[in-house]
Amino acid sequence: MTQKIFAGLLCIVFSGFVTSAMAEVERLPLTEQDCLKCHLKEAVAIAGQESAHKNDIGCLDCHEAHPPEAEAVIPKCSSCHDSGDNPHFGLEKCSGCHAPHAPLVADFSGLENNGRIACITCHEDIDNQLTVLPSAHSEQDCTECHNGHSLAEAQYQTCLDCHEKHAENMVLKDCLLCHQPHQPTAYNWNTAIDPKLCVACHEDIVGDYTDNGGAHLENLSCSECHTKHPPREEGVMPACADCHDPGDNKHFAGDQCLQCHNPHSPTKINFASIKNLRSVCLGCHPKPGDQMKRVPSAHAELECNECHPSHGKRLSCLECHEGHSNGMQYNDCLKCHQHHAPAPPKLAKKIPSTLCGSCHKEQNSNQQLDTSKHAKLQCIYCHKGQHKVIQECRTCHGEPHDAPLHKRFTDCHKCHGDPHYLKKK
Repeated sequence: MTQKIFAGLLCIVFSGFVTSAMAEVERLPLTEQDCLKCHLKEAVAIAGQESAHKNDIGCLDCHEAHPPEAEAVIPKCSSCHDSGDNPHFGLEKCSGCHAPHAPLVADFSGLENNGRIACITCHEDIDNQLTVLPSAHSEQDCTECHNGHSLAEAQYQTCLDCHEKHAENMVLKDCLLCHQPHQPTAYNWNTAIDPKLCVACHEDIVGDYTDNGGAHLENLSCSECHTKHPPREEGVMPACADCHDPGDNKHFAGDQCLQCHNPHSPTKINFASIKNLRSVCLGCHPKPGDQMKRVPSAHAELECNECHPSHGKRLSCLECHEGHSNGMQYNDCLKCHQHHAPAPPKLAKKIPSTLCGSCHKEQNSNQQLDTSKHAKLQCIYCHKGQHKVIQECRTCHGEPHDAPLHKRFTDCHKCHGDPHYLKKK
C-alpha cells in the first residue's frame, strides 16, 4: 500500500514538471526544408523547372497554413497572376495546362482541342496571321501541330509529318524557304529557290524551263524573277524591262514581249499568230530591213512570219515558188537569189548552165547546137556577178582582125551571129 501511494505521488510531481517545462519551450517557425520531409514529390517538380515558382517564391509564400493548427489553403492562380497584366491570366481551368509546382507547359494533351482560345491570349500576332491570310491551318486547333509549349524538337509537328514532299530528300528547312507555318499560302521567300522545289506544283513550266530556258536558266532561279506568289497581286510577274533595258537594245522597247516570248522558253518563239511583227524583228535584225529597203521586191511587202514560222526557222524558197527545173534543190535557189533581196539575182561563182537554161531556154538550146569553144563554157563564165551582165566580145578576144576591119564593122554579131550559136563567116 505504501508503494502504491508513493508511485502516485511521483506521477503527480513528474506531470507537473513536464507541464511546466512545455510551457517554457518556444515553438520554432516552419522552413522550406521542413516541407521536403513530407512533400518530396512536389519539391522535385519545382526543382525540375527554372520557373518563377522556383526562383522567385517559396512553398510558404503560397501555402500560408497547415493542419492541425489551421486549414490547408491552396491559393487561386489569380491571387498572383492578375488578368489586368495579361489576358491569359483571366482564363479558367489553369490546371488544364499548368501544374502549380512545374508551371511551364510541357504537354498540351489536357487542352482537348481548345488550345487556340488559350494560346492567342499570349500569341495575338500569330492569331492575326492566321486570320489575315486564311488557309487550312487557320481551321486547325493549335494543339494539332504543337504538342508542347516550346520550339524544341518534338514539341511541334513538322510540315513533312502531314504534307508530301515536293522533291526527294526535301527537309523542313526547304519547306520554310517558301512557307511560313501560320501563313503557308503567303509564299514568302528571301533567297533563291531551287526549281526542283517548284516542280511539284508547276511540273510543265519547270520542264519547259529546264529544256528551253536559255540564258534565263543559266543565270536565274525561279524566285529571282518571281519574287512573290499569288494570292499576292503585285510583284508576282516582273516586267521584262526590269532586266532587259531598252537603252541596251531598241528591241527591248517593245510593249508586247509576251506575244513572241514565253519567259520559261524565251528563244522558242512561234510567230504563227503574231501580227505587226516586222518592226519587232528589225529591232534585232536590222540588216534584212536594210536589204529590203535598198532592193525592193515582193518579199519586202511581206510580214516576217510569212517566211519565218518560228524564231531561227525559215521556209524554203520551193515551199512558195516553183523550181526553175525538175530536181531543183533549195541550195540551188541560193546560188542566184538572196532571201531579203531576191531580185535582181546575184550570181555565185559556180552555177550549172542547166539552171540558167530553165529560164533561158532558147539560149540554152542554141548553145547545145553550137560547135565552137563557147559551147564548152558555163554561162557564168561570160555573165559574171550580176544577172543580165553581158561581156563584150573584146573582153576575151581583144581585136583579132585588122584595125580597118574592126573600124568598119563595130558589131561582132553582124558576122558571127548569136554568141550562143556562133557562125564563122
